Amino acid sequence: MPHQPLGPATRLASAMLMALGLAACASLPQPAATPVAPTASASSVTVAPAEAPAAVTADQLLAAGKDLAAAKAYIKAAADTQGDAQLQYLLDAAHASLSGQKPQDAVLLADEVLRLQHDPKLRGEALWIRSQGLMDQGQTPKARGNLEELLTLSSTPQDIRAEALGILATLYTQEGHDLTALNFLIQRDNLLSQGSARDENHRRIRVLLDAQPVAKLQNWQSRTASPLVQEWIALDLIARNTPDPQQREQAIAAWMAAHPHHPAVQFSANTPAAATATSAQGDVCALLPATGPYAPLSQAVAAGLETSARLTGGPAVRVYQSTGNSEYTATLFQRGVKAGCAVFVGPWLRQDINAVVGVRRPGDPPVLTLGLDSDLHQPGLYQFSQSRNAASAQIAQQGYAADYRQVYLLYPQDSSGAAIQAAFLADWKGLGGRVAGVSAYTPGQDPLAAVQPLFSGTIAAHSFVFLVADASVAGQAVPEIHQIKPDLAVFSPSLLSASGLPSDASALAGLASVDMPWIIDPAQAWPQAAALLHTQLPNADDAQWRMAAFGLDAYRLAVQILRHRTDQALQGTTGELHFGANGIVERDMQWMQFQQGQIVPLARAPQPGP
Repeated sequence: MPHQPLGPATRLASAMLMALGLAACASLPQPAATPVAPTASASSVTVAPAEAPAAVTADQLLAAGKDLAAAKAYIKAAADTQGDAQLQYLLDAAHASLSGQKPQDAVLLADEVLRLQHDPKLRGEALWIRSQGLMDQGQTPKARGNLEELLTLSSTPQDIRAEALGILATLYTQEGHDLTALNFLIQRDNLLSQGSARDENHRRIRVLLDAQPVAKLQNWQSRTASPLVQEWIALDLIARNTPDPQQREQAIAAWMAAHPHHPAVQFSANTPAAATATSAQGDVCALLPATGPYAPLSQAVAAGLETSARLTGGPAVRVYQSTGNSEYTATLFQRGVKAGCAVFVGPWLRQDINAVVGVRRPGDPPVLTLGLDSDLHQPGLYQFSQSRNAASAQIAQQGYAADYRQVYLLYPQDSSGAAIQAAFLADWKGLGGRVAGVSAYTPGQDPLAAVQPLFSGTIAAHSFVFLVADASVAGQAVPEIHQIKPDLAVFSPSLLSASGLPSDASALAGLASVDMPWIIDPAQAWPQAAALLHTQLPNADDAQWRMAAFGLDAYRLAVQILRHRTDQALQGTTGELHFGANGIVERDMQWMQFQQGQIVPLARAPQPGP
């Protein structure tokens, strides 16, 4: 059957993705209508279609952390297939675009799936991606509609349903519809198993109830038809109306005995009355994004903050979850100020940082952001950047101080690689360093063709190669560089621009890098924290493990700010930290070198060879 003409949505998606450098094809075919399949007999065998070659490449790129290149390859795979397989590749491209922080592309791809799909499961997956992309762009009303439709689909998995309910509760709280938010949280409770997720959901329910006047709670009791909602309200009113801790514990125990099927909520004589539960007096309050690709990273930051508080015996940590709407982030900051937060950690997204700075008044608590905007200056504003540019700046400065004077640059021809090499060049030239050669390789392809053109003529003494690559690319490039000049130093920022250490470093002999002490050896950087975080984040990936280190250090920096000790350096898990000009936290990481397949920490940059 010939393909039908492209619809407007396909043309729009293709045109926009091509303009952004993601499209791998000019058009996507319209799949034919799905025929009604005959009932399969017991002896029938279903043969799965072979995976498109572009999809195999996309899977490899995704595993290597090259999200946007993977999105491009998935789009190519979609162009080469039809039917549900085509739509699944489009969804894979949308997922990769979200991970690559291109939410607008993810929404366009999800829109195309919604236009073409015939399978409710695919529709549910597209709605989920679309809602995350919209929230990342601050379009929360549209995202809310997608999430509510998602809940009507019986094919929606339980974990996605639970997450959607939690996000909807946050959105409705943001809009002032607290009873609706409470209903969503209580519905969500039934989908969560016992453990930290359910405990956190119970905490959210209590915080929401505690924020209401008694009269409003009594009104809700008469309005709601849900027995569980009525029980939660009754429990909150008991706690609120019984200020004496011992009497409160007895009253709650009696109520729980009469309602044995109510979700278990732990109270004790030492638990403050519910009316004071929303107080954050003296707390370190975190403003963290809780949607899309940021959710697992925020979880890791929060775990780091809480671990640091527990091990140092400092102020408690309170987490405020934002939704991608910068106005709501500003509102959360103002709520924290009223609740008595002593210092804020976060936000980290630029639009959220600007929103908080815009509403922050001179007498408000200090703020330690997790992102950097060097144009922002305000008394009490401190900035702790996670940017990999800190590694490239350190290589430039300490390489020059070690008497290197000439550099060769080899980097991937994508937005991330170009940004890292541009930042390095600015620092290097500012110091007076010379550039002997620059070459770029195509991500996902053999880098060797880009190595030879890098060098022309005699390689001068006191030279090094600045290499931006992941472990697999570096494993090919470093031996080739050393064939040309065996003793030529090769430096790479932040462990080859990857999240974790390579498992096989035999091909990387001689390569030097700077990275967090936490990544090089977490047991050495802070052994108690490493052990505790392994229990809190048992399935953490490399990116989460990195973000946990930022949480560990951000808490200790926040305490230094509270104690007016910003003149003191901190030997942190992310590096040696000290407060510089305009409150910007400067970070010196640890040097290391690959020697005989092992990682050897270094006290300083390797010295130039003879």
